[in-house]
Amino acid sequence: MNTYKIFINRGLTGFLMFSLLVPAFGSLADDSDNLQNQLSDVQTQMNQQLQKKDNADAVISNIFERLRIIQTSLDTAKNQYKNISDQLLQTENQISETQVNLDKTQENLKKRQKILGTRIRDIYMHGQLDYLDVVIGAKDFNDFANRVELLERIVNSDMELIHSIAADRDTINQQKTELETERQEQVKLQSDAAKKKEEIEKHKAEQQAILDKTQNDKATAEQAYNELEASSQHISDMLKARANAAAAANMDFDTSAPTPSGSGIFIWPVNGPITSPFGYRIHPVLGRRIFHSGIDIGVDYGTPVHAAAAGVVVEADWMGGYGNAVLIDHGNGLSTIYGHNTSLTVSAGQTVSQGQIIAYSGATGMATGPHVHFEVRLNGTPVNPMNYL
Repeated sequence: MNTYKIFINRGLTGFLMFSLLVPAFGSLADDSDNLQNQLSDVQTQMNQQLQKKDNADAVISNIFERLRIIQTSLDTAKNQYKNISDQLLQTENQISETQVNLDKTQENLKKRQKILGTRIRDIYMHGQLDYLDVVIGAKDFNDFANRVELLERIVNSDMELIHSIAADRDTINQQKTELETERQEQVKLQSDAAKKKEEIEKHKAEQQAILDKTQNDKATAEQAYNELEASSQHISDMLKARANAAAAANMDFDTSAPTPSGSGIFIWPVNGPITSPFGYRIHPVLGRRIFHSGIDIGVDYGTPVHAAAAGVVVEADWMGGYGNAVLIDHGNGLSTIYGHNTSLTVSAGQTVSQGQIIAYSGATGMATGPHVHFEVRLNGTPVNPMNYL
């Protein structure tokens, strides 16, 4: 009996404990689901933030690459605009020429119509000439022959006049058709030119937006500075590798090239004021004090840039913050760089003479306005260009 009671009591106790724990287990399960959902939300937010960070890093780490891509599109749009403008000018000249020819033909037609009108009026007033009476009225054979020849001239003159008037009218109609076609082409070219101009302005705005972001965003400015330093270091590495290769081969690139001793061995690449000297300065875009490895010479867009001395072109391409740039090896450890050009006229491996046009100035790369960034390097290290000009 006691054993049975104990069993019952234990059973009741277990049941009561189970009854009490079931809601607790249910609550724990619900809490676990909530926590899992919250964790999932947090993970989603983290992934979103990471994606934003990755996007931001991609933008920052490709500043000069984005500038290069935009510059390529800008150059293409400018070339297309120039071609359209040239075609438009040719069309305008053709329209002027066609109009002049049309005016001449119309004036000639008026003169011939006036002659024909006089001829018709004479016939009306004096009656139609009876050709048979003229021929029969001849006194002798010579008079007959003369009269026939005269009549033939009159008839031919009348027919020529009529045919020339018809030809002038056909020419006028043709010239009017040509003129209308040329004017339609002119309208199309003007529309195409306007679209290209809008495209050019769009690319310029994209460039300016990147420069503005670099000026206003500290992280972007820092990355741009690092990229600029990397571009400069890349140039140094190229020159040192070239010098080492030459030394290993026991050869010189240009034995006639100027030596670094003394000054005045380089001519100025362009004529203009120095807008930024060699040495430390506040960078106009980065807004911080950094080392300026060359001098900036202020000139307008499209100014011819000349080689400071004879040498071999090591690189002629986009060079990061230098934009479209030319690097020339003059031998004996001396080299020069010409940066921020609109276009280049030389290619890597080409030999150039002193004074030869190698580029046309601009504001590509990290630049706020048109100028030529001119560097002189001795064994890959930037030195003051003023000591060599």
